[in-house]
Amino acid sequence: MKKQILKAIFSIFGALIAIASLVVITGNPGKFGEYSLFARACLVNLVIVACLIALLPFWSPLLRMKRQLMVLMILTSWIPAFIFYLLILPSRAVNELDLDQQDSSLLSDRSSNGIIEIGFQYPIFTPTISLVNRDAFTRDVTIFLRLIDRNKESALFRAVRLRSDSENLSVESTIRGMLSTNLRYLFNPIKLPPGESISGRPVFIITNLEDGASFTEALGNGYTGSFELRDADEGNLLADFPLEPI
Repeated sequence: MKKQILKAIFSIFGALIAIASLVVITGNPGKFGEYSLFARACLVNLVIVACLIALLPFWSPLLRMKRQLMVLMILTSWIPAFIFYLLILPSRAVNELDLDQQDSSLLSDRSSNGIIEIGFQYPIFTPTISLVNRDAFTRDVTIFLRLIDRNKESALFRAVRLRSDSENLSVESTIRGMLSTNLRYLFNPIKLPPGESISGRPVFIITNLEDGASFTEALGNGYTGSFELRDADEGNLLADFPLEPI
């Protein structure tokens, strides 16, 4: 009877560990991708061991086998995770970021003609993009939009941030307050898990033009644009991609 109770306790303990580990792996892939490859392999193997412990009451007949054979079986089950994270993943990973622009649009209501009527007359550009991180580790990036006029003079616009240094009322804080509850929008900085695609709409406030019409006309009259992905900590340029016509 005591043995049955002990097995049940171990089974519940194993199930809890397996669930907690799976939550870390699948529930927060960005954080999981920050761990070393060895740590990721160990965490996956922890799930395997925890599952074996959770199933302990169902494989009691195997307990009669030699202890050395059981240890060999458990160690063998660890091999695939180590092979994937230490050999396969590094060989496939490349230090690249991809951006695909899926559409271009100005954020507007029926009366604003491309202007958000919040006391500021600036076009709000919200293109739909998808981002892919082909590296083996999570990357934290910030998105910028660079516009170059006919005189080759450029202006750089940072997408709206999730948090800003100042809490004072500003164009950025007002727009963030309007859109932060909408999951379609992306706010700087953006965490890109390894090998995964993220889609959404960054929000650019074009402060050197007066309205949405002048923004679209500018892009049709010699202006060129590009998206820039920069390191969230140091600001280094990681990749740039041409802006598609609106």
